Amino acid sequence: MKNLFVTTTLNHYLQAKNAFTIVNQIIKLQNNQQVFNEEFQVWKITKIDEITFSMERQDGNLNTILLHYFQSASIKIFELTVWLENTTLYFPNER
Repeated sequence: MKNLFVTTTLNHYLQAKNAFTIVNQIIKLQNNQQVFNEEFQVWKITKIDEITFSMERQDGNLNTILLHYFQSASIKIFELTVWLENTTLYFPNER
């Protein structure tokens, strides 16, 4: 994925929560075969412990397509759901 547009609302939220790493993880995962062909993606991010997060790529019908883990000590969220449609990342209520 060459360009990813993050809506202004989501961008402000991610900056406030020091969570832009999530965007980088989503971009990185676009190279995964279970992800890159899908124009619509649901990403559910959940904090598991002090530094570990899970990223669940769902199909929009709550079916898990991919489960990915990453670590970050700086992110200040416990749970987040974002949608990626074509090249735009946004909160579900922004649609």
